[in-house]
Amino acid sequence: MARTPVSTDITSAKNSVWVRWLPNALPAAGYVGLKNSADKDIKVTKIKSPDYQRVTIYQTVTDSESSKMVKRDDFTVPAKGEFALLPGSYHIMFEKPTRLITPGDNARVIFSLDNGTVFKIRMPVRTSPELY
Repeated sequence: MARTPVSTDITSAKNSVWVRWLPNALPAAGYVGLKNSADKDIKVTKIKSPDYQRVTIYQTVTDSESSKMVKRDDFTVPAKGEFALLPGSYHIMFEKPTRLITPGDNARVIFSLDNGTVFKIRMPVRTSPELY
């Protein structure tokens, strides 16, 4: 059986990777800083996880009166650059866990890239980012 290669062009920034734990299996936001060492842009086209039934990319958009979450199909990590999924910006929503998820666990996350490769990471589940 052929395996999809794992990209070596994308890496996660140290201490930038986490999923915010919420009780009662509520939807949880995930954050990660990604670095691209390639000479061309890399687009993240899909994110999935065996630990959640639904994984979606959102961007928080704020105007003078309100803010809202807008669903996005993808995002681009620029060549020789970085892209951060942060609170109040782009983020990943994890919904309907497939197992009991508690603080201290790791969510397995798979990023599909437009060059046909995947990038796999484990995202620590925390109650806040200060727990590093």
